[in-house]
This record gives sequence, structure tokens and C-alpha cells, in this order.
Amino acid sequence: MYQYRYETLYTGGGFWMDNASNEHRDIIDRYAAEGWRYAGFVPSRFSGEGGMKEIDLIFEKEV
Repeated sequence: MYQYRYETLYTGGGFWMDNASNEHRDIIDRYAAEGWRYAGFVPSRFSGEGGMKEIDLIFEKEV
């Protein structure tokens, strides 16, 4: 059986995201250090133009 955690990340909502931020990498590294495995992401909020405003990073750990 697996336990899941979700971390919401604000992406800005545009189709052309600024990739200069490494916040997603820092979050994934932090969870990995605690024994969690990155499992993927799900868009959770959209802009009026259809861009992703927020995503949930998904982590799993076997219990």
C-alpha cells in the first residue's frame, strides 16, 4: 500500500513559463530526502486563457 502527499506549486498561468525558477526541483529534492518518490503532477488551477496556474506535485511512499 502507498501513502501519497501533494505539494501545490504556483506556475503563473501563462503558456510560456519562465524556467529560471528551480522551485520544483527543490521541492522534489526535499521530499526525496525524506524517503518520498516523485510520482508526477496534476494541473489544479487554470487561467482564463487555459494555461496552468497551479499544479500539484505528487509524491508516494510505501507504508
